[in-house]
Amino acid sequence: MFPIQENTYGRGLEIDFESCSLLQQKLEKQLSLYDQETQPYVISELVKQVIRNEIIDKKIDLSLIENFEDDERYDWILFKNCFDTSFMPLTPINDTPPENESWKTPAAILMGLISSTGHKVASYKGEMRGRLAHMVMPALNNEVYKSRSTKQLMPHTEIVNGLWPEEIFSNNVGHCIAPNVFGLASIRNPAKCATRVWYLEDILKSLPFSVVRDLMRPEFSTTSQSSFDVVHNLEGVCVISQFGDRLNIRFSYSKLKGDTIRAKNALKRLKEYLDDANNVDRLVVEPGQVLILNNRTLLHGRDDLKNDSFYDGNDRWLIRMYGFSHDGWKKLPKKEHLQHVATL
Repeated sequence: MFPIQENTYGRGLEIDFESCSLLQQKLEKQLSLYDQETQPYVISELVKQVIRNEIIDKKIDLSLIENFEDDERYDWILFKNCFDTSFMPLTPINDTPPENESWKTPAAILMGLISSTGHKVASYKGEMRGRLAHMVMPALNNEVYKSRSTKQLMPHTEIVNGLWPEEIFSNNVGHCIAPNVFGLASIRNPAKCATRVWYLEDILKSLPFSVVRDLMRPEFSTTSQSSFDVVHNLEGVCVISQFGDRLNIRFSYSKLKGDTIRAKNALKRLKEYLDDANNVDRLVVEPGQVLILNNRTLLHGRDDLKNDSFYDGNDRWLIRMYGFSHDGWKKLPKKEHLQHVATL
């Protein structure tokens, strides 16, 4: 087994720490000294240094990770054997973190891996009350939560109603800023439920130039994703944006609409492409693994979980966090005493 390899299609990078307890053993005593929700940047830097040393010891090119987004060589990185899941608490069923805090070690490792890619973790006040670590699992809070947490998730980018940092010079008016990357740490996945991905590169190759051109016009509007308690609308934006020689995508099946006839038609053509089962890639994140995805070069979704949700403590359980570039993090509207929570 090689500690590093490209996936079959060359779209992702897989890195194997080879021992699921290795990082945990080096971190657990230190992590107990800090609070994740008040000192996340102390923890992320601490974990990043341990990860960095392990990667160097394995003679893996560190720049592949540190320049993950800037190079755009890969759309995702899958880290294997990041933590041991043997003694994790039962999967929560109401979107509340378990009292048994052993889950915080995988969350800290996720934080450190996002930091290793050159991003800072942050959250939004209007989503899950600003918690950094989002519990992603079948939830029984109410019927809306139950449906949202088990249905097949259609293609989307995270925070579709957020601006890319390059779209504004400064953020004095408090615009929502979208994360550059996001990460998923898998604690349980008994049904092998996949994270589905669609690549911008394939979209650009498959759609006619005229459709891509219309998707690049600022004739679309978006609103907050359903996990938010507040509504924040964004108008006059593109689906595909260009900054220098780079193209980025923002999309949501239900939270983005075209405001002109040509925008509506272009969106219809994009959805037809996304509806074709031949155009989706499926990534199964096994327990102990962490998946970091570029939120600007791919869309993601999830397999249907309705028939694989039993609410018995053994359901699929992921922890999700957002990562921001330095520019994006600087432009996030936030309070001085709480630098990791956007005031949106």
